[in-house]
Amino acid sequence: MKNEIQIMPVNDIMVMAKTFAESGMFTDAKAMGQAFVKIQAGQEIGIPPFAAMSGIHIIQGKPTLGAGLIASAIKGSGKYDYLVKELTDKNCTVEFTQGGKEIGISSFSIEDAKKAGTKNIDKFPKNMLFARAISNGVKWYCPDVFAGPVYVPEEMPEVTVDVNHVEVIEEPKIPTLNKKQIDKLLTSNIATIEKYLNLIEEGNLSVTTEQHAQINIYLETLKTVE
Repeated sequence: MKNEIQIMPVNDIMVMAKTFAESGMFTDAKAMGQAFVKIQAGQEIGIPPFAAMSGIHIIQGKPTLGAGLIASAIKGSGKYDYLVKELTDKNCTVEFTQGGKEIGISSFSIEDAKKAGTKNIDKFPKNMLFARAISNGVKWYCPDVFAGPVYVPEEMPEVTVDVNHVEVIEEPKIPTLNKKQIDKLLTSNIATIEKYLNLIEEGNLSVTTEQHAQINIYLETLKTVE
């Protein structure tokens, strides 16, 4: 039977997010606000906190899951299962079943990857092909495994998951907050957060859409705690 994910109160998420961020174990969630977003995203698609911290990356505002996390959720659903029928450097075919009966086939080939413009297809091609096949299959044949649509990082080839390697180039007229500044801001008080949000909304400061969302979520959590 599928494990039910308990909905956590915001205060509990904040405490857990702070602990995860301070642990230093998660390179893409060094600030509490970043960890909060990952845990909250996990809740919305039925992933428990530690698994969310380890396997979920927020890319372009969408939660992306590792193929292993998706595969584990399918097998742990108690309703669906899958069987890898073919896995080579050229193609991956996965059969999806329900109650032991086939409900669909999901295949993804190296040619599909080329058409999709996937980068670095020569690096670990089997992993990439499996990720795309399992991700497509869960959307097509067992979408109720998760409480919302899920993606794998391989579906967003233009974005790197390791946010520590992202460089933000500041424009001369509109300053841009870099990663270190965002991390520091996500540990600030309400007054500081509101000051920066006003600058952003007035067009005097630039951040990405994801960063803007993180700042707003962090502000709301601070107000909830008060």
